[in-house]
Amino acid sequence: MKTGNDDQLRQELRLAQLEIKMLREQLLKSVKDAQRSRDQSQEPATSAPAEPPAKSVIVPMPSDGSKPGVGTNGNPRVLYVEDSEPNFRLVESVLVDRPGTDLIWAETGEQALEAARSQNPQLVLLDLDLPGIHGSKVLKELQTQPETAKIPVIVISADATPSQIERMLTAGARNYLTKPFEIRRFLCMFDEIFAPA
Repeated sequence: MKTGNDDQLRQELRLAQLEIKMLREQLLKSVKDAQRSRDQSQEPATSAPAEPPAKSVIVPMPSDGSKPGVGTNGNPRVLYVEDSEPNFRLVESVLVDRPGTDLIWAETGEQALEAARSQNPQLVLLDLDLPGIHGSKVLKELQTQPETAKIPVIVISADATPSQIERMLTAGARNYLTKPFEIRRFLCMFDEIFAPA
């Protein structure tokens, strides 16, 4: 016989597994970044120019005639601005615990600003270290545009310096999570924003 306690234990185990996966992804990214820096420092001065950043991808939203800012069936619509697909997939798997959430993905600041205007999300999850426009400038632009100024923004960044956190909160971010972030804390922030009025 299945009990509520069994379900709670299964959910705790799933969250722990996601947190381990997040830590592993962050470690792999750090190792790759360190290797890239080491390789660049050893390249001769006449090396080829860096490749331009890949084009951004936005997960298309279904065109079902739903009202702006709300996804299909009145579900929350969230824009995640992140240039790492594994990080996007991780947040996507975390939001399985919040069924019905429509998640939009933008890989660059330019794509984020366009998606914020055209898709009218109810929440923006914002990485700072983006190709092109830095996340802090994306936040500033979102805050200055009347159609996006009221959208809550949660910064999700590996930059854990107190001065950076204070700068982003002062600039208008609702909250700040440092990578790898605690999944339970993220879900609490999510629930606070989408709590019924």
